[in-house]
Amino acid sequence: MTKFNAIHFDMDGVIANTEPLHVAAEQQTCRDYNFAISPDQWGGFKGQTADAIFTYLLNNYGDPERQTVEQLIDHKTNLFLEMTSSRLEPIDGALDFLNWAHDTYEKVTLVTSSNRRVQQRIISQFGITHLFDNIITGDDISNGKPHPEPYLLSLEQTNSLAERSIIIEDSKSGIQSALAAKCAVLAIATSHSPSELVSANPTFIASNFQDARLQLSERSF
Repeated sequence: MTKFNAIHFDMDGVIANTEPLHVAAEQQTCRDYNFAISPDQWGGFKGQTADAIFTYLLNNYGDPERQTVEQLIDHKTNLFLEMTSSRLEPIDGALDFLNWAHDTYEKVTLVTSSNRRVQQRIISQFGITHLFDNIITGDDISNGKPHPEPYLLSLEQTNSLAERSIIIEDSKSGIQSALAAKCAVLAIATSHSPSELVSANPTFIASNFQDARLQLSERSF
């Protein structure tokens, strides 16, 4: 049976219940800049970097001659940080699982598509910065999920082997990124149902973090 000695966590939708806040901030940004985008399009953005999201929005709904991706990201980030001051909550069971992982694995890393301002707010607000050996954000990469670069960079910076690593993800793009990096991936059903996650072909699927711990406990040092 394969043993894992490194665990890599996504953040939004895995550790923090931030997906509704991200969507609200993105949609408010579109309203503030008069982008006529349908609300039913937001599901496809899960797991993508802000740069990828707003590049698409600007090119399809905005005016690239008058607006920039950086301007839109900064506006959205400010809105998001305002929302987290009173509405930020962890995913149920995530913090206990993270503490268990810290005691179980040799390396624990965070790999998020969010920018560093957002990452630092969330992790510091939860008081869990010390639990991570390394942190990768959307600011550190050129190609966001589903490209494997985020997890390949995490493997490189922690000197971890792909075949000894398990990745915790909630989105299809994140699962695809992890698998493309040749890592095993446990999909947690926090943003999608288990039946929806099956199509992304994760190594394991867990309905919650208690289930995730049961599935991984036999496969950890």
